[in-house]
Amino acid sequence: MSIEKYRGYIAEGFANPRENGKFEAVGRVSLDFQTIREADVLGYHETSDGAQLQGILWARYVIDTLHATNAASARG
Repeated sequence: MSIEKYRGYIAEGFANPRENGKFEAVGRVSLDFQTIREADVLGYHETSDGAQLQGILWARYVIDTLHATNAASARG
């Protein structure tokens, strides 16, 4: 599992091992200890690091989208 703080949120990337030797990528976004969004399987990778990275990148994208939506709402 990879975790990073990004724009005040927590971005997480997971690598779940599969029977075929690959890793499925999953991501999650949290704020104040509550899950905001969680991805189903995002893809399959040869390495755990690759799967975790895809989960983190997905979480950053979601956070950027939430941040842009909140900024637009604040502008009126």
